[in-house]
Amino acid sequence: MDETLRERLGGDDALADAAAVVLDRAESGDGTVAWADVSDAVPAEQWGRLLESELLVATDAGFVVDDPDAVRAAVGERDDAGDSGDSPTDADDADSGGWSTADKLAGVAALGLMASYQVPVARDTIGSTADIFLGPVEAALPFGATIALLAVATTLVSTTLRRRLMDGNPQKAAQERLQTVKERLDAARERGDDEAVERLQSRQQELMMEQLGAMKRMVRPMVYAMLVTIPVFLWITWLTVNPAAAITPAAQVLPIAGRVVWTAKLVGPLQVWTVWYIACSIVSGIASKRVAKKVGPAVADYRSAL
Repeated sequence: MDETLRERLGGDDALADAAAVVLDRAESGDGTVAWADVSDAVPAEQWGRLLESELLVATDAGFVVDDPDAVRAAVGERDDAGDSGDSPTDADDADSGGWSTADKLAGVAALGLMASYQVPVARDTIGSTADIFLGPVEAALPFGATIALLAVATTLVSTTLRRRLMDGNPQKAAQERLQTVKERLDAARERGDDEAVERLQSRQQELMMEQLGAMKRMVRPMVYAMLVTIPVFLWITWLTVNPAAAITPAAQVLPIAGRVVWTAKLVGPLQVWTVWYIACSIVSGIASKRVAKKVGPAVADYRSAL
């Protein structure tokens, strides 16, 4: 074994992780690897270090690991040293697509809240309970302003949860890797490389499973957001039909629509307040994404400087 390589990877976790990913992706394909194959898991800085250290060598077909056996052995020793820290819970979470026990409980709660739409008793119970917290807001503001404020608040909550619980777009990254493997598989079939075809077909199946896991990770922040948005929506529904709050759906003058009541049907089965809520959510969602794009890099630079 190359002692220099072992020391280098043993003392540099970031480089060792990058080397392990590159080696795995290369061996699961036709032996070559490109930046597009690992960009979802390997930072650009580590990819550059792999090239500078000549662990990766450029060929006509792509990049290959210069000494796969030495890299595999060095990474294997490092993994063996860290195996004692793994726990059954971590393995279970990985097998479930990154969903912890808390995530699953949140999912069950979200399904229960959705089902309460069809159960008047449950809907009224949730609505009256939420009114304890939201009632003062509605009493202080016009009904239209209350709807707009809640739409903006729930959109911000959803956006924040998505940014914190989901790293980038795992679904898009999985699709790009799957497309790359498909192109390599077609090329291997054309040149009649049966061994490469077999490896690539196996890799294709693995990526399909990863794509399924990526879909589960994308649903995860949505589940937590539903724990906030559904009670708010149920409260507004309860408020518009509650006899004690009959003043709430009072007539309102809206652009184009003219003078209508909030409970009037404006578009198909959708009531005026529902369309107003959706419109406010869309506008606030677009605005929050633009703000995040401008503020995100500055926040990242600030954190890196600390």
